Amino acid sequence: MFCGNFASAQHSMPDNICVGLVKQYYVDPNPTAGSTYVWRIDGIIQNSSTSNAIDIAWNSVGSFLLDVQERTSLGCLKAMKSGMVNVSEVPTIVVSSNSPVCENSSILLQAQSQMVELYFWTGPNGFTSTDQNVEISSASINDVGTYSLVVSNNECKSVVSSLTIAIKNCDSIDFNIPEGFSPNADGINDLFVIRGINRFPQNKIVFFNRWGDKVFDANPYKNTWDGKATKGLLIGGNDLPIGTYFYILDLGDGSPVYKGAIYLNR
Repeated sequence: MFCGNFASAQHSMPDNICVGLVKQYYVDPNPTAGSTYVWRIDGIIQNSSTSNAIDIAWNSVGSFLLDVQERTSLGCLKAMKSGMVNVSEVPTIVVSSNSPVCENSSILLQAQSQMVELYFWTGPNGFTSTDQNVEISSASINDVGTYSLVVSNNECKSVVSSLTIAIKNCDSIDFNIPEGFSPNADGINDLFVIRGINRFPQNKIVFFNRWGDKVFDANPYKNTWDGKATKGLLIGGNDLPIGTYFYILDLGDGSPVYKGAIYLNR
């Protein structure tokens, strides 16, 4: 039997692939009748059949020599193709931020990852960055939204990881109604002060004693009540006695009306 120099007809087929994927390889579109094709990875036979194609699941990271030989009907071996297949890990990432952040402060976008070559952040208003960790200075309301990161390792891309950035106005004062005050002229807590009431210029408030008599009202209230009665029957002066008083506060912004009680002490 004469096989000629079939062993010299070899062509390269290098490849880069991500671990866990299945890929099909083939020799040529027209297999020779009666031939068998022997596929090997690092010299270990994977398949031997009349098909000139093979599906390979790459489940391990590393570099592997893939080759295929044709065994003709005469039993002659012909080296068809060979090449190194580099199987890379698919990178994983964990993203985090310092959200919510105050207006005009910095937004920090951070990524924890391994085996990463390239980073690609995207965000609102066309934001992009190729840094692993990103700082966006002087945050504004335009920076609110979803930020996403994709990383790649040797052309293997991760799944998209996203987070949401919220911006808050830290200069605003929280709204708070105190539970009482002590108008005794000691310079401490002498006025009934509702924190943040100045943000509601259409507010109005009414105070009642335990019998339901109106003792004070204001429209708008400007944190000036000093415990003196301005309504109802005044006997022995207008300083209200120690006790519990009830209020109805309407902020005038369409929000629910506040109803509650406060304790006046002297």
